Amino acid sequence: MTDSYAFISYQTDDKHIAGQIKIALERIGINAFLAHEDIEVSEEWRIKILEEIKTADIFICLLSKNYIASQWCTQEAGIAAFRTDMTVIPLSLDGTTPPAFLSNIQSAKIDPNSFEIKAIIPAFIKISFSKGIAITIQMIRSSPNYRRAEENFRLILPHLDKLSLQQGHALLEGAMQNDQVYDAGACAKQYIPQVLRLFGNTLDESERKWLEEVCRRYGAMI
Repeated sequence: MTDSYAFISYQTDDKHIAGQIKIALERIGINAFLAHEDIEVSEEWRIKILEEIKTADIFICLLSKNYIASQWCTQEAGIAAFRTDMTVIPLSLDGTTPPAFLSNIQSAKIDPNSFEIKAIIPAFIKISFSKGIAITIQMIRSSPNYRRAEENFRLILPHLDKLSLQQGHALLEGAMQNDQVYDAGACAKQYIPQVLRLFGNTLDESERKWLEEVCRRYGAMI
């Protein structure tokens, strides 16, 4: 579970994909705020939105022609852009590029008709390595089946040599806590052994030996 809180900024026409992103984030332990869903009619909604942007540490804006044409949407993005402690993730639904005040951040193109959280993991990692890695480890830990475990694990493989000892330990612990991960063929034979070679010494000896034995059952040479 991460301690992150996301604000999802979107134009009303794109509320369906915004809802999908909120659900996907919450499945991996990130609470998310949608203005039109989470604000009661009686509230002073503009004040509430400003409070939520101030509280969040992740700002996801769903860029589209309608978003850029919305004065309030661009104001939300402008507020987020000036927060140096906020991770801003621009997602383009139709090829729209970020406005000038976000031009230093490359947007990620997503398909609004078939969104999966893994589509934005590279953007998270590029913009905030520690936050992106934490989210990826949580995805691995929460993998619901073998196929998804292998897909999720592949997202972190290119970054293994940049992980801290704490991150490497968290990755191994996450793998050990889910049999859909440590019993997934490719994870046990190929992926987990790579992590063990780098970070196995962060585990208790009994934990390390147990995980090594699991990997050997699948043909890993450790």
